[in-house]
Amino acid sequence: MRRLLIAASVGALAMIGLATCGQAGSTSVSSGSPPALAAGQTAMVTYCDHQQARITEPAELHGRSPAVVYVHGGSWVSGNLNTGGFLIKRLGPALAAKGFVVVSIDYRLGPSAQWPSQIEDVKCAVRYLRANARALNIDPGEIGAWGQSAGGHLVALLGTAPPSAGWDVGPYTSQSSRVQAVVDMAGISDLLTMGSQGASGLVQDSFISLLATTPAGELAGVLTKDSPVTYVRPDDPPFLILASTNDRIVYPQQSQELSWDLAANGDSHQLVMVNGGGHEFDEAGESPDEFQITSLVVDFFVQHLQART
Repeated sequence: MRRLLIAASVGALAMIGLATCGQAGSTSVSSGSPPALAAGQTAMVTYCDHQQARITEPAELHGRSPAVVYVHGGSWVSGNLNTGGFLIKRLGPALAAKGFVVVSIDYRLGPSAQWPSQIEDVKCAVRYLRANARALNIDPGEIGAWGQSAGGHLVALLGTAPPSAGWDVGPYTSQSSRVQAVVDMAGISDLLTMGSQGASGLVQDSFISLLATTPAGELAGVLTKDSPVTYVRPDDPPFLILASTNDRIVYPQQSQELSWDLAANGDSHQLVMVNGGGHEFDEAGESPDEFQITSLVVDFFVQHLQART
């Protein structure tokens, strides 16, 4: 039986300054524009609504480079830009070594920050990167995103939801929040079917905690609006979807449903079922293993974002 959830809109975002560190030392500025970054430099920036992001330049720069954004999991209520184990600690450096600008972001967390604060922040982060593409050495037409669990849900919305969804609010609205490639790892794709698939009550309760009361007759429509499958259309970017056969937090049917909808619309995508990987793809004996998953993700972004190796 479908478990009904609800959503509420949140106010607009505001942007403040940043601090940088790396080869060029440490600098603090109060303006909204980041300083120009050098090859190999890392910057901690504050974007949009007081959210933090870490930006790492590749070791070698050959003009503007593609960028990839990591969105952490944590059931929308926990975690930060360092959360994710090998999904960030191994994947991030591997992508930087292939010539990508690698970005890991925070976003507002529930239950104090209600939905759609989370997707508003993630979309604003992409717009921030485009608005500052020159200083950050980013090709604004080559931005991808990867995320796991709640992060998978958010990056799937980055790839599918158009501006008409209403989540492009705050600064840089002249810039697009659309991404050109998506890696969705154990993400929720359809909030309406989540309960009927036996998914953990933890995920449902976490999402419920983000939402405000709404009339019962409107609940199904709100859930539909918050689901990536709602927005799938023929011009979606390429997707790499990973799910574990033994995931008991977000059941693999969620990934399969997204794959089916992308296929029905003729969108480029690949579904990889990880045998025994658990929810975080880090269990002993899983196949493919962490190293192979890292290679799959890096190769996907290299293929679709034209990394300059």
